[in-house]
Formats: sequence, structure tokens, C-alpha cells
Amino acid sequence: MKRRRKSKKHLKPSKIQRFYKSDLWHMARAQVILRAKGRCEKCGGVGTEVHHKIHLSIQNIDDVSVSINPENLMLLCKDCHNKEHHRFGKRTPYTFDEEGNLVHSNNKENSLK
Repeated sequence: MKRRRKSKKHLKPSKIQRFYKSDLWHMARAQVILRAKGRCEKCGGVGTEVHHKIHLSIQNIDDVSVSINPENLMLLCKDCHNKEHHRFGKRTPYTFDEEGNLVHSNNKENSLK
């Protein structure tokens, strides 16, 4: 007799998924956003993601000094959060200077006009 696999819809949410849906997390997150005045604490852009400096894991999720401690949380924009987690590999070597000119990140004085 073959056993049926449960569809993903019926899987029990993980402990970490339940944490991120909890009122406790939403209150801690709101506190960090207010403290940072909605700005990324790395680059000053629009902050959208609250980051755990000590990364959250199944081993430390019940430790409030890690999971909801404001000193362990910081507001980041999506790009800075991805950099913190080393996501998406290398970044483009170009950026924009104060005047909106495309420049190489290592040499902002030589704009590409």
C-alpha cells in the first residue's frame, strides 16, 4: 500500500514561520521601524526588512535576547539585507554619483557621461 504525501497546503508551519506571524514579532518589528524612523540603518534608504544581527535559528528562537531584543534587530533596505545574508552573488560595479551620473563604484570621481 502506497502512502500519500501531504500537499504543502497541509504541512504544519515551522516554529520559525509561526514566530514571524506572532504578535510578539510584529510589535518588536514595529519598535525597530519607529526607532530607525523608517530608514535603512546601513545606507539610509527606505527600510523594509528587520534583520537579526545574531541570525535567528531553531536553537535560539525561544531566547528573547536574540529573537525580539531591539539591540539585536536593525532595519535594512532589501539590498542591504541581501548583502548581510550574502544573497545573489556579486553586485554591479556601478552606482550613481550625487548628480545622477553613472560611475564605477571604486572610483566615483570618474563619472561615465
